[in-house]
Amino acid sequence: MFKRVLSGMVLVSASGAAAGQPLQPVGSWVLDYRPTQCIASRKYENAAQPTILAIRQSPNGETYEIRVARNSQVSEPIKEEEGTVDFGRGPIAAWVLFYQTPKRTLDVHQFRIPATDMAQARSANEVTLQIAGSSDFTFTLDSMPQLLDGLQTCTANLKRYWNMDGEKDGTFSRLSRGDLRSIFNPGDYPIEAMKRGQEGKGQYLLLVDEKGKVAGCQVLLATGMPILDAEACAVIETRAKFTPALDKSGKPVRSTVVTPPIYWKFG
Repeated sequence: MFKRVLSGMVLVSASGAAAGQPLQPVGSWVLDYRPTQCIASRKYENAAQPTILAIRQSPNGETYEIRVARNSQVSEPIKEEEGTVDFGRGPIAAWVLFYQTPKRTLDVHQFRIPATDMAQARSANEVTLQIAGSSDFTFTLDSMPQLLDGLQTCTANLKRYWNMDGEKDGTFSRLSRGDLRSIFNPGDYPIEAMKRGQEGKGQYLLLVDEKGKVAGCQVLLATGMPILDAEACAVIETRAKFTPALDKSGKPVRSTVVTPPIYWKFG
């Protein structure tokens, strides 16, 4: 794991934001190079009990997740909410996944938007994240070109680490193999999705390590219902087993696997 505080970013100290005013940062952006993801985070409003804004780019670079995390207020189940992301050019519609971290220490609202929409952030001075029936979050932004360039550099390194182009460049003598058909059961259907009558088709990019374990799961084709995608990845990461890919010398190596379409349907 490697963490880097991006240079050239201004530290703005603030004890809190007045009603209707953007939240101000109380620290620099920290870009965290992790083995399975690239994520940038920053603390806002109160250094002791901050609101955290985080941005994660998918390994294939096509989508971004924007997360808002705060100390948990009450215990709640995972659920979906309607929302928007606005970098000052108008709202971008987005479903929002609400969940709580292990031990319920943080409430997290996760927005997901295409990279084409995230490009608006390069020239943005603030972002407003709106959740239907709830308060808006508005954050002051700065140094966004450097931040997004840093995420893209991290993602390029991630692609190399997981040999994402290994099939094209001849790295593998054998591809990773696995069967996902038997790992799902009717009890996996999220209750929230069943209540709403939600169905969908999703497809996922899996990071498979040298032992055949799924170390990460990212959405390639979204169902349109974040709760279904979250459950699909949870099931795959917990239950799926793969035979690892082999390099030209026959040694097991890291690789990526694109799943077949996974359908969530009633009946």
